[in-house]
Amino acid sequence: MTEQRIIRPMCRYYRSYPLDDPLGYTEEELELGLDETVFLVVDVYGKGFDEDHDLGNAPDVYKRAVEANRDIVVNHIRPAKLAAQRAALPIVYLTNYLSPGLNERHEWRNMSLRTMNVDVLEAWPEPNDILAFSDIIAPEEGEYLIKKQFYSGFFETHLDSLLHSLNARNLVTVGFDSRICLGTTVIDAMYRSYRVIVLRDCVSTGEYIETKEERWANFMAIRFIETAVGYTSTSEEWIRACDALGQEMP
Repeated sequence: MTEQRIIRPMCRYYRSYPLDDPLGYTEEELELGLDETVFLVVDVYGKGFDEDHDLGNAPDVYKRAVEANRDIVVNHIRPAKLAAQRAALPIVYLTNYLSPGLNERHEWRNMSLRTMNVDVLEAWPEPNDILAFSDIIAPEEGEYLIKKQFYSGFFETHLDSLLHSLNARNLVTVGFDSRICLGTTVIDAMYRSYRVIVLRDCVSTGEYIETKEERWANFMAIRFIETAVGYTSTSEEWIRACDALGQEMP
C-alpha cells in the first residue's frame, strides 16, 4: 500500500483565553494529506484582472473591487493556485450567477439595490464582464466550477457533494470577500467538519470609510476565522509547503 503524501504548511490560529489576558496568536504545522485536500477559489471573477481588459460600463462597485484586488490576484492567488496544480491537488471554483430563483420581490435583490445601488437583475444577465473570468485566473481543463446565487458556496449548490466525491477533509481557501462570500463559505465548511485554511494574503473585503485606512474590516474578518473557524497561512508558506513535495524521496 502506497503511503499518502503530506503537505505541511505552518498555519496560524488565535487563542482567546484566558479572557483577561489572551494568549493570542500561535502557529502549528498541519499535516494535510494530498488525497484529502482541495484548493478552493471563491469569487475571483471579473475581466479586469488581465492587463488588456477592464470592466467597461459595469457599476463602480465592481470596478473598485477589481482595482483593489488586482495585486492580490496576480501576485498571491495565482501563484498559490499554480503551487496547488504542481502538487496535483483538485481545484474547485465558486462563482456567482443569476439564478432562476431571483426576481423583483427577492429580498437579496432589494438589499443590493438599497445598500449598493446595484440591481443584479440588470447587471448580472450573462454574458457580462462582471461575472466572466480573467484569463490569468480562469478555471482550466480538469478543474471544477460550482455556481452559487448567494454568499455561501454551500447554500443550494452541489459543493458539498463534490467535496465528498473528492474525499476532501481540508479546504485551502482563497478569494473574496473575507466577510461575505468567502467568510460565510468557510463558516459553513466548518459546520460540515471540513478543516479550513485561509491564505490571509489572498483575501480582502470591502472596507468602510471608517476602516479603510488601516483595513480593519479585513483584519477583523481574518481574526474571526482564526478564532472561530479554522486556520490561516500565507501564499508564500503554502507555495513552500507544496513545492517541498517535489523534494521528497520517492
